[in-house]
Amino acid sequence: MRSNNGPVGDNNETSLSSTRTISHNETHTNQNPGFMSLAGPPQTSNQGIAYLHPDYISLNPQYSQKHQDKPVWSLAQPLPHVVRSGMRSEDKETGEDDHGQESVSRPNVNADNQPASTEPPAATPADKEEEQGKLEAQQSTKDNRDFFNAWGKCRHFLRQELAEWLGVTVAMTLGLCAGLSTFTSQNQAGSFPSLAAAWGFAFMIAIYVAGGISGGHLNPAITISLAVWRGFPARRCLTYTAAQIIGAITASGIAYAIYHDSIVQIAAISNVPQSQSLAKQAMVTMPKEFVHPAAAFFSEFVGCAILVGVILALGDDTNAPPGAGMQAFIIGLLITVLILALGFTTGGCFNPARDFGGRLVAVMAGWGGHLFRERNAWWVWGTWIADIFGGLFGGFLYDLIIFTGGESPINYPPRRRKRAFLLKERNARKRTRFGQHRIPDLERAAQDLE
Repeated sequence: MRSNNGPVGDNNETSLSSTRTISHNETHTNQNPGFMSLAGPPQTSNQGIAYLHPDYISLNPQYSQKHQDKPVWSLAQPLPHVVRSGMRSEDKETGEDDHGQESVSRPNVNADNQPASTEPPAATPADKEEEQGKLEAQQSTKDNRDFFNAWGKCRHFLRQELAEWLGVTVAMTLGLCAGLSTFTSQNQAGSFPSLAAAWGFAFMIAIYVAGGISGGHLNPAITISLAVWRGFPARRCLTYTAAQIIGAITASGIAYAIYHDSIVQIAAISNVPQSQSLAKQAMVTMPKEFVHPAAAFFSEFVGCAILVGVILALGDDTNAPPGAGMQAFIIGLLITVLILALGFTTGGCFNPARDFGGRLVAVMAGWGGHLFRERNAWWVWGTWIADIFGGLFGGFLYDLIIFTGGESPINYPPRRRKRAFLLKERNARKRTRFGQHRIPDLERAAQDLE
Protein backbone atom coordinates (compact mmCIF):
# COMPACT_ATOMS: atom_id res chain seq x y z
CA MET A 1 0.00 0.00 0.00
CA ARG A 2 1.10 3.53 -0.65
CA SER A 3 2.33 5.66 2.20
CA ASN A 4 0.73 8.96 3.08
CA ASN A 5 4.02 10.76 3.44
CA GLY A 6 4.66 11.80 -0.13
CA PRO A 7 3.27 12.00 -3.63
CA VAL A 8 4.26 8.51 -4.55
CA GLY A 9 5.04 7.10 -1.11
CA ASP A 10 6.44 3.72 -2.12
CA ASN A 11 7.57 1.09 0.34
CA ASN A 12 9.38 -1.10 -2.20
CA GLU A 13 12.84 -0.31 -0.84
CA THR A 14 11.88 -1.21 2.72
CA SER A 15 10.05 -4.37 1.64
CA LEU A 16 12.92 -5.49 -0.54
CA SER A 17 15.59 -4.99 2.10
CA SER A 18 13.39 -6.68 4.71
CA THR A 19 12.76 -9.59 2.37
CA ARG A 20 16.47 -9.96 1.68
CA THR A 21 17.11 -10.08 5.43
CA ILE A 22 14.61 -12.86 5.90
CA SER A 23 16.06 -14.91 3.08
CA HIS A 24 19.51 -14.56 4.65
CA ASN A 25 18.21 -15.77 8.00
CA GLU A 26 16.41 -18.71 6.48
CA THR A 27 19.49 -19.93 4.64
CA HIS A 28 21.12 -20.43 8.04
CA THR A 29 18.17 -22.34 9.47
CA ASN A 30 17.33 -24.57 6.49
CA GLN A 31 19.87 -26.83 4.84
CA ASN A 32 17.70 -26.87 1.72
CA PRO A 33 17.59 -23.24 0.48
CA GLY A 34 14.46 -23.91 -1.55
CA PHE A 35 12.54 -25.19 1.46
CA MET A 36 9.46 -23.10 2.29
CA SER A 37 7.97 -23.91 5.67
CA LEU A 38 4.21 -23.87 6.04
CA ALA A 39 4.79 -22.28 9.42
CA GLY A 40 6.06 -19.13 7.71
CA PRO A 41 9.32 -17.21 8.12
CA PRO A 42 11.37 -17.44 11.31
CA GLN A 43 10.46 -15.31 14.28
CA THR A 44 11.98 -11.96 13.40
CA SER A 45 10.77 -8.39 13.44
CA ASN A 46 9.77 -8.66 9.76
CA GLN A 47 6.69 -10.82 9.97
CA GLY A 48 4.42 -11.14 6.94
CA ILE A 49 7.16 -10.75 4.29
CA ALA A 50 7.30 -13.33 1.52
CA TYR A 51 10.14 -15.84 1.46
CA LEU A 52 12.87 -14.94 -1.03
CA HIS A 53 15.51 -17.42 -2.16
CA PRO A 54 19.00 -15.86 -2.21
CA ASP A 55 19.37 -16.65 -5.93
CA TYR A 56 15.93 -15.35 -6.86
CA ILE A 57 17.00 -11.83 -7.82
CA SER A 58 19.81 -13.13 -10.04
CA LEU A 59 17.31 -15.28 -11.94
CA ASN A 60 14.46 -12.75 -11.84
CA PRO A 61 16.08 -9.32 -12.26
CA GLN A 62 12.76 -7.54 -12.79
CA TYR A 63 11.80 -8.29 -9.20
CA SER A 64 14.38 -5.80 -7.95
CA GLN A 65 13.34 -3.04 -10.34
CA LYS A 66 11.25 -0.20 -8.95
CA HIS A 67 7.98 -0.56 -10.85
CA GLN A 68 6.31 2.12 -8.71
CA ASP A 69 8.60 5.03 -9.54
CA LYS A 70 5.60 6.66 -11.18
CA PRO A 71 2.32 7.43 -9.42
CA VAL A 72 -0.67 5.11 -9.52
CA TRP A 73 -4.13 6.66 -9.19
CA SER A 74 -5.50 3.66 -7.35
CA LEU A 75 -8.89 3.21 -5.71
CA ALA A 76 -7.21 0.89 -3.20
CA GLN A 77 -4.85 3.45 -1.65
CA PRO A 78 -4.45 7.20 -1.10
CA LEU A 79 -4.29 9.15 -4.35
CA PRO A 80 -0.88 10.57 -5.36
CA HIS A 81 0.01 14.24 -5.10
CA VAL A 82 1.39 15.50 -8.40
CA VAL A 83 2.48 18.89 -9.72
CA ARG A 84 0.30 20.00 -12.59
CA SER A 85 0.90 22.79 -15.07
CA GLY A 86 -1.49 25.18 -13.36
CA MET A 87 0.48 24.97 -10.13
CA ARG A 88 3.67 26.34 -11.67
CA SER A 89 4.47 30.06 -11.75
CA GLU A 90 8.04 30.15 -13.09
CA ASP A 91 8.76 31.41 -16.59
CA LYS A 92 9.96 28.30 -18.36
CA GLU A 93 9.45 26.13 -21.38
CA THR A 94 7.32 23.15 -20.54
CA GLY A 95 6.37 19.88 -22.11
CA GLU A 96 4.58 16.73 -21.08
CA ASP A 97 6.43 13.89 -19.42
CA ASP A 98 5.57 10.19 -19.44
CA HIS A 99 2.87 10.69 -16.81
CA GLY A 100 0.99 13.37 -18.71
CA GLN A 101 2.27 16.06 -16.35
CA GLU A 102 4.18 19.08 -17.54
CA SER A 103 7.92 18.67 -17.09
CA VAL A 104 10.47 21.47 -16.83
CA SER A 105 13.32 21.89 -19.28
CA ARG A 106 14.61 25.34 -18.24
CA PRO A 107 13.52 26.00 -14.65
CA ASN A 108 14.21 29.31 -12.99
CA VAL A 109 15.21 28.16 -9.51
CA ASN A 110 15.06 31.60 -7.90
CA ALA A 111 11.87 32.71 -9.61
CA ASP A 112 9.93 32.93 -6.37
CA ASN A 113 12.97 34.13 -4.31
CA GLN A 114 12.31 31.47 -1.72
CA PRO A 115 14.85 31.15 1.10
CA ALA A 116 16.83 27.95 1.41
CA SER A 117 15.01 27.11 4.64
CA THR A 118 11.76 26.60 2.73
CA GLU A 119 13.22 24.15 0.23
CA PRO A 120 12.09 20.52 0.58
CA PRO A 121 14.54 18.09 2.17
CA ALA A 122 16.91 16.17 -0.04
CA ALA A 123 15.85 12.77 -1.28
CA THR A 124 16.78 9.74 0.78
CA PRO A 125 19.99 8.18 -0.59
CA ALA A 126 19.64 4.89 -2.39
CA ASP A 127 20.25 1.61 -0.57
CA LYS A 128 23.79 0.59 -1.60
CA GLU A 129 23.11 -3.07 -0.91
CA GLU A 130 20.02 -3.01 -3.10
CA GLU A 131 21.78 -1.15 -5.91
CA GLN A 132 24.67 -3.65 -5.79
CA GLY A 133 22.22 -6.55 -5.91
CA LYS A 134 20.49 -5.07 -8.95
CA LEU A 135 23.83 -4.55 -10.70
CA GLU A 136 24.97 -8.11 -10.02
CA ALA A 137 21.61 -9.49 -11.19
CA GLN A 138 21.80 -7.59 -14.47
CA GLN A 139 25.42 -8.58 -15.09
CA SER A 140 24.80 -12.26 -14.40
CA THR A 141 21.65 -12.59 -16.52
CA LYS A 142 22.28 -10.79 -19.79
CA ASP A 143 19.87 -12.95 -21.79
CA ASN A 144 16.80 -12.31 -19.65
CA ARG A 145 17.78 -8.95 -18.17
CA ASP A 146 14.79 -7.14 -19.66
CA PHE A 147 12.05 -9.66 -20.44
CA PHE A 148 11.71 -13.41 -20.15
CA ASN A 149 9.91 -13.74 -23.49
CA ALA A 150 8.12 -11.80 -26.23
CA TRP A 151 4.85 -11.72 -24.29
CA GLY A 152 6.62 -10.17 -21.32
CA LYS A 153 7.71 -7.30 -23.54
CA CYS A 154 4.18 -6.78 -24.88
CA ARG A 155 2.72 -6.95 -21.39
CA HIS A 156 5.18 -4.31 -20.20
CA PHE A 157 3.64 -1.68 -22.48
CA LEU A 158 0.00 -2.74 -22.00
CA ARG A 159 0.06 -3.85 -18.38
CA GLN A 160 -2.22 -1.12 -17.05
CA GLU A 161 -4.80 -1.52 -19.80
CA LEU A 162 -4.71 -5.31 -19.44
CA ALA A 163 -5.27 -4.93 -15.70
CA GLU A 164 -8.31 -2.72 -16.35
CA TRP A 165 -9.66 -5.26 -18.83
CA LEU A 166 -9.21 -8.12 -16.36
CA GLY A 167 -10.74 -6.15 -13.49
CA VAL A 168 -13.85 -5.19 -15.46
CA THR A 169 -14.19 -8.75 -16.78
CA VAL A 170 -14.10 -10.18 -13.26
CA ALA A 171 -16.47 -7.59 -11.79
CA MET A 172 -19.07 -7.71 -14.55
CA THR A 173 -19.01 -11.47 -14.94
CA LEU A 174 -19.91 -11.85 -11.27
CA GLY A 175 -22.46 -9.03 -11.34
CA LEU A 176 -24.21 -10.11 -14.55
CA CYS A 177 -24.31 -13.76 -13.50
CA ALA A 178 -25.87 -12.72 -10.19
CA GLY A 179 -28.47 -10.68 -12.09
CA LEU A 180 -29.26 -13.48 -14.54
CA SER A 181 -29.52 -15.94 -11.67
CA THR A 182 -32.00 -13.66 -9.92
CA PHE A 183 -34.24 -12.77 -12.87
CA THR A 184 -34.26 -16.10 -14.72
CA SER A 185 -35.21 -17.88 -11.48
CA GLN A 186 -38.02 -15.39 -10.89
CA ASN A 187 -36.37 -14.23 -7.65
CA GLN A 188 -36.06 -17.75 -6.28
CA ALA A 189 -32.25 -17.63 -6.42
CA GLY A 190 -31.88 -14.04 -5.30
CA SER A 191 -33.56 -10.71 -4.68
CA PHE A 192 -32.91 -7.04 -5.36
CA PRO A 193 -30.93 -6.53 -2.10
CA SER A 194 -28.78 -9.60 -2.76
CA LEU A 195 -28.21 -8.42 -6.34
CA ALA A 196 -27.05 -5.01 -5.08
CA ALA A 197 -24.61 -6.71 -2.71
CA ALA A 198 -23.33 -8.95 -5.51
CA TRP A 199 -22.52 -5.95 -7.71
CA GLY A 200 -20.84 -4.11 -4.84
CA PHE A 201 -18.62 -6.96 -3.76
CA ALA A 202 -17.87 -7.93 -7.37
CA PHE A 203 -16.28 -4.52 -7.92
CA MET A 204 -14.53 -4.79 -4.55
CA ILE A 205 -12.90 -8.03 -5.70
CA ALA A 206 -11.95 -6.46 -9.03
CA ILE A 207 -10.27 -3.50 -7.30
CA TYR A 208 -8.16 -5.94 -5.30
CA VAL A 209 -7.26 -7.68 -8.58
CA ALA A 210 -6.23 -4.59 -10.56
CA GLY A 211 -5.82 -1.78 -8.03
CA GLY A 212 -2.06 -2.03 -7.64
CA ILE A 213 -1.34 -2.03 -11.39
CA SER A 214 -3.89 0.16 -13.16
CA GLY A 215 -5.61 1.70 -10.15
CA GLY A 216 -8.74 -0.41 -10.57
CA HIS A 217 -10.89 2.40 -11.99
CA LEU A 218 -13.18 -0.06 -13.85
CA ASN A 219 -15.41 2.83 -14.89
CA PRO A 220 -14.92 5.53 -17.57
CA ALA A 221 -16.62 8.11 -15.34
CA ILE A 222 -14.06 7.51 -12.58
CA THR A 223 -11.11 7.62 -15.00
CA ILE A 224 -12.24 10.91 -16.54
CA SER A 225 -12.95 12.46 -13.13
CA LEU A 226 -9.48 11.52 -11.84
CA ALA A 227 -7.95 13.06 -14.97
CA VAL A 228 -9.75 16.36 -14.37
CA TRP A 229 -9.45 16.63 -10.58
CA ARG A 230 -6.35 14.61 -9.62
CA GLY A 231 -3.93 14.81 -12.53
CA PHE A 232 -4.39 11.32 -13.99
CA PRO A 233 -2.73 11.43 -17.44
CA ALA A 234 -5.36 12.59 -19.90
CA ARG A 235 -3.76 10.63 -22.72
CA ARG A 236 -4.56 7.39 -20.87
CA CYS A 237 -8.28 8.12 -20.60
CA LEU A 238 -8.90 6.80 -24.10
CA THR A 239 -6.93 3.57 -23.64
CA TYR A 240 -8.44 2.95 -20.20
CA THR A 241 -11.96 3.53 -21.51
CA ALA A 242 -11.33 1.17 -24.45
CA ALA A 243 -10.01 -1.51 -22.08
CA GLN A 244 -13.03 -1.07 -19.80
CA ILE A 245 -15.47 -1.39 -22.70
CA ILE A 246 -13.71 -4.50 -24.04
CA GLY A 247 -13.78 -5.99 -20.55
CA ALA A 248 -17.51 -5.29 -20.30
CA ILE A 249 -18.11 -6.98 -23.67
CA THR A 250 -16.02 -9.98 -22.61
CA ALA A 251 -17.88 -10.34 -19.31
CA SER A 252 -21.29 -9.96 -20.97
CA GLY A 253 -20.44 -12.67 -23.48
CA ILE A 254 -19.31 -15.02 -20.70
CA ALA A 255 -22.42 -14.38 -18.61
CA TYR A 256 -24.76 -14.82 -21.58
CA ALA A 257 -23.09 -18.09 -22.58
CA ILE A 258 -23.30 -19.49 -19.04
CA TYR A 259 -26.97 -18.57 -18.60
CA HIS A 260 -28.13 -19.10 -22.18
CA ASP A 261 -30.28 -22.11 -21.29
CA SER A 262 -31.90 -20.26 -18.40
CA ILE A 263 -32.61 -17.26 -20.64
CA VAL A 264 -34.27 -19.47 -23.24
CA GLN A 265 -36.27 -21.25 -20.54
CA ILE A 266 -37.62 -18.11 -18.90
CA ALA A 267 -38.57 -16.69 -22.32
CA ALA A 268 -40.45 -19.89 -23.15
CA ILE A 269 -42.25 -19.90 -19.80
CA SER A 270 -43.27 -16.27 -20.24
CA ASN A 271 -44.13 -16.86 -23.93
CA VAL A 272 -42.21 -13.77 -25.01
CA PRO A 273 -39.05 -13.16 -27.08
CA GLN A 274 -35.73 -13.21 -25.24
CA SER A 275 -35.38 -9.45 -25.65
CA GLN A 276 -38.61 -8.98 -23.65
CA SER A 277 -37.99 -11.62 -21.00
CA LEU A 278 -36.93 -10.92 -17.44
CA ALA A 279 -33.32 -11.62 -18.45
CA LYS A 280 -33.26 -8.24 -20.17
CA GLN A 281 -33.25 -6.54 -16.77
CA ALA A 282 -29.96 -8.27 -15.98
CA MET A 283 -28.20 -7.59 -19.28
CA VAL A 284 -29.05 -3.90 -19.71
CA THR A 285 -30.27 -1.01 -17.57
CA MET A 286 -33.46 0.82 -18.46
CA PRO A 287 -35.76 3.25 -16.63
CA LYS A 288 -39.14 1.93 -15.57
CA GLU A 289 -42.01 2.90 -17.84
CA PHE A 290 -43.55 5.20 -15.23
CA VAL A 291 -40.30 7.11 -14.55
CA HIS A 292 -39.95 10.55 -16.12
CA PRO A 293 -36.75 11.00 -18.19
CA ALA A 294 -35.57 13.85 -15.95
CA ALA A 295 -35.93 11.69 -12.85
CA ALA A 296 -34.07 8.84 -14.54
CA PHE A 297 -31.27 11.16 -15.64
CA PHE A 298 -30.75 12.64 -12.18
CA SER A 299 -30.87 9.23 -10.52
CA GLU A 300 -27.76 8.29 -12.50
CA PHE A 301 -26.25 11.77 -12.15
CA VAL A 302 -26.60 11.89 -8.36
CA GLY A 303 -25.47 8.30 -7.91
CA CYS A 304 -22.28 8.79 -9.91
CA ALA A 305 -21.60 12.13 -8.20
CA ILE A 306 -21.73 10.43 -4.81
CA LEU A 307 -19.57 7.56 -6.09
CA VAL A 308 -16.76 9.81 -7.35
CA GLY A 309 -17.00 12.23 -4.41
CA VAL A 310 -16.61 9.41 -1.89
CA ILE A 311 -13.72 7.89 -3.88
CA LEU A 312 -11.89 11.24 -3.74
CA ALA A 313 -12.59 11.45 -0.01
CA LEU A 314 -11.21 7.94 0.57
CA GLY A 315 -8.10 8.85 -1.42
CA ASP A 316 -7.52 12.14 0.42
CA ASP A 317 -4.78 11.52 2.99
CA THR A 318 -5.54 14.89 4.65
CA ASN A 319 -9.12 13.83 5.42
CA ALA A 320 -9.77 10.52 7.18
CA PRO A 321 -8.51 7.72 4.90
CA PRO A 322 -9.39 4.17 5.99
CA GLY A 323 -6.83 1.66 7.16
CA ALA A 324 -4.65 -0.37 4.84
CA GLY A 325 -6.63 -2.65 2.54
CA MET A 326 -10.00 -1.19 3.52
CA GLN A 327 -10.65 1.23 0.66
CA ALA A 328 -11.78 -1.41 -1.84
CA PHE A 329 -14.06 -2.94 0.80
CA ILE A 330 -15.66 0.44 1.54
CA ILE A 331 -16.15 1.12 -2.19
CA GLY A 332 -17.90 -2.25 -2.45
CA LEU A 333 -20.24 -1.23 0.35
CA LEU A 334 -20.76 2.16 -1.33
CA ILE A 335 -21.82 0.57 -4.63
CA THR A 336 -24.19 -1.74 -2.76
CA VAL A 337 -25.82 1.20 -0.99
CA LEU A 338 -26.07 3.25 -4.21
CA ILE A 339 -27.89 0.44 -6.02
CA LEU A 340 -30.22 -0.11 -3.07
CA ALA A 341 -30.98 3.62 -2.75
CA LEU A 342 -31.04 4.78 -6.38
CA GLY A 343 -31.10 1.65 -8.53
CA PHE A 344 -34.79 0.76 -8.52
CA THR A 345 -35.96 3.32 -11.09
CA THR A 346 -33.12 2.91 -13.62
CA GLY A 347 -31.43 -0.39 -12.81
CA GLY A 348 -28.50 1.31 -11.08
CA CYS A 349 -25.90 1.57 -13.82
CA PHE A 350 -23.44 4.26 -12.57
CA ASN A 351 -20.93 2.87 -15.09
CA PRO A 352 -21.17 3.58 -18.84
CA ALA A 353 -19.12 0.53 -19.83
CA ARG A 354 -21.36 -1.81 -17.82
CA ASP A 355 -24.50 -0.97 -19.81
CA PHE A 356 -22.82 -0.65 -23.20
CA GLY A 357 -21.10 -4.04 -22.99
CA GLY A 358 -24.25 -5.91 -22.01
CA ARG A 359 -26.34 -4.07 -24.59
CA LEU A 360 -23.90 -4.79 -27.42
CA VAL A 361 -23.69 -8.51 -26.57
CA ALA A 362 -27.50 -8.72 -26.39
CA VAL A 363 -27.76 -7.20 -29.87
CA MET A 364 -25.12 -9.61 -31.16
CA ALA A 365 -27.14 -12.47 -29.66
CA GLY A 366 -30.10 -11.48 -31.83
CA TRP A 367 -32.17 -9.47 -29.38
CA GLY A 368 -32.60 -6.70 -31.94
CA GLY A 369 -31.04 -3.33 -32.67
CA HIS A 370 -33.99 -1.59 -31.05
CA LEU A 371 -32.11 -1.95 -27.73
CA PHE A 372 -30.01 1.02 -28.80
CA ARG A 373 -33.10 3.11 -29.61
CA GLU A 374 -35.28 2.45 -26.58
CA ARG A 375 -36.31 5.41 -24.45
CA ASN A 376 -34.77 7.87 -26.94
CA ALA A 377 -31.35 6.20 -26.80
CA TRP A 378 -31.21 5.92 -23.02
CA TRP A 379 -27.79 4.29 -23.26
CA VAL A 380 -26.36 7.64 -24.49
CA TRP A 381 -27.94 10.25 -22.26
CA GLY A 382 -28.70 8.04 -19.29
CA THR A 383 -25.50 6.05 -18.86
CA TRP A 384 -22.74 7.98 -20.62
CA ILE A 385 -23.75 11.64 -20.29
CA ALA A 386 -25.42 11.44 -16.88
CA ASP A 387 -22.72 9.26 -15.33
CA ILE A 388 -19.72 11.16 -16.68
CA PHE A 389 -21.08 14.60 -15.83
CA GLY A 390 -22.32 13.31 -12.49
CA GLY A 391 -18.82 12.07 -11.67
CA LEU A 392 -17.29 15.40 -12.69
CA PHE A 393 -19.81 17.26 -10.55
CA GLY A 394 -19.11 15.02 -7.55
CA GLY A 395 -15.39 15.72 -7.84
CA PHE A 396 -16.04 19.44 -8.26
CA LEU A 397 -18.21 19.56 -5.15
CA TYR A 398 -15.70 17.70 -2.98
CA ASP A 399 -12.80 19.87 -4.12
CA LEU A 400 -14.81 23.07 -3.74
CA ILE A 401 -15.83 22.34 -0.16
CA ILE A 402 -13.10 20.14 1.37
CA PHE A 403 -9.99 19.45 -0.72
CA THR A 404 -7.08 21.90 -0.43
CA GLY A 405 -4.43 20.19 -2.59
CA GLY A 406 -2.89 22.06 -5.47
CA GLU A 407 -3.48 19.27 -8.00
CA SER A 408 -7.14 20.26 -8.24
CA PRO A 409 -7.86 23.09 -10.74
CA ILE A 410 -10.32 24.46 -8.18
CA ASN A 411 -7.35 25.59 -6.08
CA TYR A 412 -5.32 27.21 -8.89
CA PRO A 413 -4.90 30.98 -8.78
CA PRO A 414 -6.98 32.48 -11.62
CA ARG A 415 -3.93 33.53 -13.67
CA ARG A 416 -2.34 30.11 -13.39
CA ARG A 417 -5.62 28.41 -14.27
CA LYS A 418 -5.86 30.42 -17.47
CA ARG A 419 -2.19 29.76 -18.21
CA ALA A 420 -2.73 26.01 -17.71
CA PHE A 421 -5.50 25.99 -20.31
CA LEU A 422 -3.30 27.89 -22.77
CA LEU A 423 -0.45 25.40 -22.32
CA LYS A 424 -2.78 22.42 -22.74
CA GLU A 425 -4.14 23.93 -25.94
CA ARG A 426 -0.63 24.61 -27.20
CA ASN A 427 0.53 21.04 -26.50
CA ALA A 428 -2.60 19.59 -28.11
CA ARG A 429 -2.00 21.61 -31.26
CA LYS A 430 1.61 20.46 -31.37
CA ARG A 431 0.58 16.81 -31.12
CA THR A 432 -2.27 16.98 -33.64
CA ARG A 433 -0.57 19.53 -35.95
CA PHE A 434 -3.90 21.30 -36.19
CA GLY A 435 -3.85 25.08 -36.12
CA GLN A 436 -0.07 25.33 -35.78
CA HIS A 437 -0.17 29.00 -36.73
CA ARG A 438 -1.73 29.69 -33.31
CA ILE A 439 1.10 28.06 -31.31
CA PRO A 440 3.31 31.19 -31.12
CA ASP A 441 0.33 33.27 -30.00
CA LEU A 442 -0.55 30.74 -27.30
CA GLU A 443 3.04 30.68 -26.03
CA ARG A 444 3.16 34.49 -25.96
CA ALA A 445 -0.16 34.64 -24.10
CA ALA A 446 1.08 32.11 -21.52
CA GLN A 447 4.26 34.16 -20.97
CA ASP A 448 2.24 37.34 -20.56
CA LEU A 449 0.34 35.72 -17.68
CA GLU A 450 3.56 35.08 -15.73
